[in-house]
Amino acid sequence: MRYTAEDILNEREKRVIFQQNLMLIHKKPLVFIRANFPGVNKDNSLTEKIIKVIDKCVTDIFSRDIVIKIHRITAEGPNTVLIINKELIDIKSLTLQIEDKHPLGRFVDIDVYNPHTFMSISRTSLGYDPRECYICSDLAHNCIREGRHDINTIIDFINKSYINYSRSFYERK
Repeated sequence: MRYTAEDILNEREKRVIFQQNLMLIHKKPLVFIRANFPGVNKDNSLTEKIIKVIDKCVTDIFSRDIVIKIHRITAEGPNTVLIINKELIDIKSLTLQIEDKHPLGRFVDIDVYNPHTFMSISRTSLGYDPRECYICSDLAHNCIREGRHDINTIIDFINKSYINYSRSFYERK
């Protein structure tokens, strides 16, 4: 299905309400995983594969603490919502390690929300550096804001990174 930028914005508004309702019911931290993918076509085979890998990684780490897990495909692309029965800071610390150390971690956002404030915890609040651009070493938000890199160059980089990850994963087995 083809989405527009407006569809994505509308979906984000719906998601916020959905997440807040889950946190009100369960009173536990919420984790939201989505592909960090440029453009409006966020629902594609590449984002689905990346989310599947990272979803498994997160699920393996928190398996004993997962209260609820929901996988959805929306205008924001494939995503996973989890309610986790664990300390907020512990969850965020572990998810930051995935984002920073897993070969596909840089291609996802793993947001962790406080069930009391409904706010997400930033990586900088825990002493982590802001994320770098995929293509150059500048801060990602600078490149995004200034539109420095062609969308096809970024998508090609993500695709090649996934292919390299897949090859190395299957070679290890």
